[in-house]
Amino acid sequence: MRVLILTSSGGTAHDSAAYALRSWVEKWDSNNVVQVEHLLENSGPVMRSSVNVYNWIQKFFPWLHQIYWRLVELEDLVKLGTVIFGRGYYLKIIKRFKPDLIISTHPHINRGHFNLAKKISKNNLRTITCCTELDGGFGFSRNWVSCKADRFWALTNEVVIEVSKRGYNYKNIFLAGPLFDPEFNKILTNNTDELPSKTDLPILILGSGANGSNNHLKLLKTLLPLAGRLKIVALCGRRVSTKRLLEQWQVENPSLSLEVLSFQSPRQMAAMYKKAWAMVARPGARTATEALAAGCVLIFNTFGTAMPQELLARRYFSARGIDINFNKSFELFKIIQTWLNYPSEYSQLKQRYKSNQLKTNLDEIKNLIYES
Repeated sequence: MRVLILTSSGGTAHDSAAYALRSWVEKWDSNNVVQVEHLLENSGPVMRSSVNVYNWIQKFFPWLHQIYWRLVELEDLVKLGTVIFGRGYYLKIIKRFKPDLIISTHPHINRGHFNLAKKISKNNLRTITCCTELDGGFGFSRNWVSCKADRFWALTNEVVIEVSKRGYNYKNIFLAGPLFDPEFNKILTNNTDELPSKTDLPILILGSGANGSNNHLKLLKTLLPLAGRLKIVALCGRRVSTKRLLEQWQVENPSLSLEVLSFQSPRQMAAMYKKAWAMVARPGARTATEALAAGCVLIFNTFGTAMPQELLARRYFSARGIDINFNKSFELFKIIQTWLNYPSEYSQLKQRYKSNQLKTNLDEIKNLIYES
């Protein structure tokens, strides 16, 4: 089987889902030919610029997404059920690769793209939308829903309800949960790991996306009075400059236990989720999904306000009584200090995470991929 997976690096969730899919499809059958295509970035300067603008806003001015998100929601007014920007590049891929199955992990690469691919494909092409969101409502892009998608893969029942409301055939929606990289999944389902010693310091992770978006320095300064009471692991993604800056701060502030790490593999991230006492991160879909699967307590960093698409994770968490967030660094200090001083509050929250753990249905996902 020839499988084309369409993704874009606008946000971490889409790429993570795409590469996890590739790993599993190749693992299930080594004869499968799988190609992951960053279609927006590779198709031409217009779409590449759009992705760059998205990532720039996410790094520096999240509040601008309140405008940007609304603009890209109007995509269909110029697209009209087909592909305009990057059309030639996309046609070349379809004609050269000749896919049997196209899976899109991004809302802006299925509505119109599926239509065009089916129009020119000579084989019995199947198409699947792999939605990475946790909830519906405001922030859920209308571009996720393509009537040309043969199947819609949802992670949660909330998304099933949302997509049905938007006119997609309920019978073609698969509720199968999230798919993680095989190595991530292996660590996550391994229950033989030793529990941390009671004498170990609680580990607080300061997370970042692959692009290294963070407020680490500001948060570290605020948490400095808690030196000796917790260990902090700061993730820097692929931003070397951030890592160097934090390492210098570490030298100047040796009292706080700090470990500075660059981009982590799926296996390393899974181990980190399992060891973490809590993690600080933007309300991104992938981090929220991974944390729910691992039972890791999340504290949402909403500096610069939450982007519309980030409201989905927060809405899902809020409905389960696990939405903890801060807008100012001193608010994070108060949250951490309260949990350290009153462990029962943290324990109750941790239990709610365990009660709402997201499950992956590998058999259901495999059936979806190989459906005839």
